[in-house]
Amino acid sequence: MSKEKKRTGPKLDKSSLKNLYGRIFKHKKALLGGIIALVGVDGLQLLVPQIFRKLIDSLAQGTADSSLVWKMGFSIVGIALGMAFFRFFWRIFIVGASHRLERDLRAEFYSHLQKLPAQYYDKTKVGDIMAHATNDINAVRMAAGMATIASFDAIFMSIASIIMLMLIDWKLTLITMIPLPFITLLVLKFGGMLHDRFSAVQKAFSGLTEKIQESLSGIRVIKAYGDEESEKKLLAEKASECVHENIRLTRIWGFMQPFVMGLAMMSSSILLMVGGRAVIGGSISLGQYVAFSSYLAMLTWPMMAIGWVVNLLQRGAASMGRLDSIMNTIPAIVDGPVQGQPLPSIEVRNLSYTYPDTDVEVLKDISFSIPASSTLGIVGRTGSGKTTLVELLMRLYDPPAGTVFIDGVDVRERTMSKVRGLFGYVPQETFLFALSIADNISFGNQSIPIETVKHLAELAEIGTEIENFNEGYETMVGERGVTLSGGQKQRIAIARALAVAPSILILDDSLSAIDTETESAILSKLKKEISGLTNILIAHRISTVQHADLIIVLDDGKLVEQGTHLDLLEKDGFYTELYRMQQLEEEVEKQCEGGDC
Repeated sequence: MSKEKKRTGPKLDKSSLKNLYGRIFKHKKALLGGIIALVGVDGLQLLVPQIFRKLIDSLAQGTADSSLVWKMGFSIVGIALGMAFFRFFWRIFIVGASHRLERDLRAEFYSHLQKLPAQYYDKTKVGDIMAHATNDINAVRMAAGMATIASFDAIFMSIASIIMLMLIDWKLTLITMIPLPFITLLVLKFGGMLHDRFSAVQKAFSGLTEKIQESLSGIRVIKAYGDEESEKKLLAEKASECVHENIRLTRIWGFMQPFVMGLAMMSSSILLMVGGRAVIGGSISLGQYVAFSSYLAMLTWPMMAIGWVVNLLQRGAASMGRLDSIMNTIPAIVDGPVQGQPLPSIEVRNLSYTYPDTDVEVLKDISFSIPASSTLGIVGRTGSGKTTLVELLMRLYDPPAGTVFIDGVDVRERTMSKVRGLFGYVPQETFLFALSIADNISFGNQSIPIETVKHLAELAEIGTEIENFNEGYETMVGERGVTLSGGQKQRIAIARALAVAPSILILDDSLSAIDTETESAILSKLKKEISGLTNILIAHRISTVQHADLIIVLDDGKLVEQGTHLDLLEKDGFYTELYRMQQLEEEVEKQCEGGDC
């Protein structure tokens, strides 16, 4: 076995570094302006040692007078003002360009996330995505901004300083520069380790972010179970892991930076010993020694900057690679060639479906059809595939080819916008945004007037309750609608689905938190006031679907019965059993209300 210890972390992907630079050079005008301004700063900085050289030599020779001192002093002030002027503009150009790059990258990242199908989010942690959207994009910005300008500054100042040193004394230059190449070797040695450890830092940060997001989202459950201490312990473990990885990164950076400083100080020591003797021997003047020392200090900065630049570029490249891994993910669901607006008739032919990367067959040989403007009821036990079926109809997941048809055309052949534009969907888990009630209702169609918003609320049997709130339709619902009851959230979600004027309305167990009387009123209004609407009702209560034109019964992913309410009762099968059980439950509830329990 080889004695050489192999790196276990991810290697720096050259394509990620190339992509990083490609994004930087998209802002080449700002980059060029910043570089020109930086040359102005560095050029003026190179004049300062020459002014001190002339003044010190004049003082040493006794030829200086007060006018020369004033002249030199004003020259330094003028140079400082000029440097401030140019420094302001290089920061405006370079830092501004890096923030625009960050803005564009964030928009591109978010846009791509919206294109990815539901199954991507089934297997990707929210914390990872949040880390990409914050930490990684910030690291790319730093690499595009400060690292880019510092790298050019280091190159320009290195070349310029060496030229000025050689003009003073080329032999002394070669001797004092002996320790400096070791700085570059040191940086190259530790660069790969910095990349690996920063990747580990990013991974730990993702885990911490995921845990915090999960804990905050489930804070009410945590409090209900009195599980605060356990959650604090788990969060502390994630935080400790994050600290541990950051310390490992800091060890490398903390070792490299002082080492670089030490090598730079060795150059100063050599100058003190060899240069001092040269001044005593008269081969160089005192002013030349001071100027030489200043230029050597200027050369030391680029050598130290190399480590900082490499660190930023390693971080930026690692982050760019992580972002690329997402943005290079090809969406599993793509548009078909058919663009026409379809009629909302649905046919399912021998549909079987297994979730990607699993062996669990969720649906098994399902077949049914419903014409436009009709109502489909779907009932079945929990986990029987009801929600999966409607998600396949909407192409949130892609069904197998030749299994799902809308208006006689395979949904995979239609553009996603045309298919999804037909649907208004109210899922099982009602999600409201931290906006006003009016904004939540008009979320999918923000151009609708407030009068329409109020009408939709009336259709959803929530209008009167909203009017009774202190701020009416401007009432803020809080995060995820926390200030509302379950039934209120469901009805607002129904109004929101109606706001997009759908051709097909899907209520996925969305009336479960509503009493049967309100439920009946909502369904009656939808049928009377919205002509041509196709309804798909998923429910556990038979009362929700009993007036549907077609009811399908699912059990363990199989379609075991279908027909109208009366047809299914006559079959005396699973549907009838479910109906009788619910009838019995209702009778027991009535008896309990009468005090006969």
